[in-house]
Amino acid sequence: MTTLSTSRGQGALAVSAVFTSLATFVVLVRIYTRAFMVKQMGADDYAIMASLVFSWVFFGLFVGEVYHDMGQHFKLIPNAVYVAQMTYFWASVPIYQTSLFSTKISMLLQYRRVFSTPRMRLACAIFLGFIVVYGTWSVVSAWANCVPLAKFWDPTVPGFCFDKKALWFSNSAIHILTDLLILIFPMPVLSSLQLPRKQKLALIGVFALGGFVVITTILRLHSLLVISNSDDPTYDNIGAASWSAVECNVAIICASLPSTRAFLSQLLPHIFSTGSNGYRSKTRPSHTGRSALTGNTGNGNTQVMASVIGGRDPGRDGYDLDDLSPDGSIHSFEKEQKSKEETFAGIKVTTLMTQESKVTALGSHKTESASELV
Repeated sequence: MTTLSTSRGQGALAVSAVFTSLATFVVLVRIYTRAFMVKQMGADDYAIMASLVFSWVFFGLFVGEVYHDMGQHFKLIPNAVYVAQMTYFWASVPIYQTSLFSTKISMLLQYRRVFSTPRMRLACAIFLGFIVVYGTWSVVSAWANCVPLAKFWDPTVPGFCFDKKALWFSNSAIHILTDLLILIFPMPVLSSLQLPRKQKLALIGVFALGGFVVITTILRLHSLLVISNSDDPTYDNIGAASWSAVECNVAIICASLPSTRAFLSQLLPHIFSTGSNGYRSKTRPSHTGRSALTGNTGNGNTQVMASVIGGRDPGRDGYDLDDLSPDGSIHSFEKEQKSKEETFAGIKVTTLMTQESKVTALGSHKTESASELV
């Protein structure tokens, strides 16, 4: 029978459906927030949309596996049904990998947008390069796991296959490593912020949501061990397939939640609205000698400040980055609304770079750059 006949298959499909639906809902909230409330769609938003598309493709292939008796014992399945199930399984592995790597790319693009210091942008670019290169390898090796492809579901076909156990576990190890790196990547900057303890911990907690992805990846390892050593793959693949669906969708959810805060502030203002107080981080000045065009010498002073500003809620008074004086205090004068950003309700994580050059004949010059997380 090929009509979702096993209870194991139905249960696994239900788990996949729930997590895929949750991921879809969170992404829709994120896109609504970014496109219509904040009007600041970025590359990270498009990357997470691509990841969600691949997650739905994975779900469709999951349905195909269950329809062809995944969860049933191998000896009870006709050969034609087994070949169809293994074909869906073969197609699902690279789609799962693509969804995961698209989510990682989205998170790194978000970091690149938020923490705009040259060092952080360079680190993000290097990390993105590694993710793209290794992600391409993992997808290609999954598609071409066996040559010819039919050997994947028919071991009697002459040809060559990669060691599945080595390939699957090496990919899982890389996923765990990259998830951990993405998790700790922004922590040094966040920990340097001069915020009240509760607000600092809340902000770090937002960025630490990726820890749930690490947990699901680790939990999935046991199911991989079971399927890689199994003599009954159609029966034992349930665990690996279910945890794969959970992992890629939890990753999408964790990557999207930080960008939904403006929406949550309007929906539940008493819980998520934090006002608009501005804080600046510790600064690390560096002094270098420079020669002026006139021949005189002066001192260069470079300061990097990472700031967090609670977004201004609609209809409420507050302060923005322009209200901050050079020493981090807040000016007590009134300002007019100058842009749509002043009415946005959310968290702004702002990296402020200030470079000041003092020269005898030329005075001083200051440049600033900032970016925001919504």
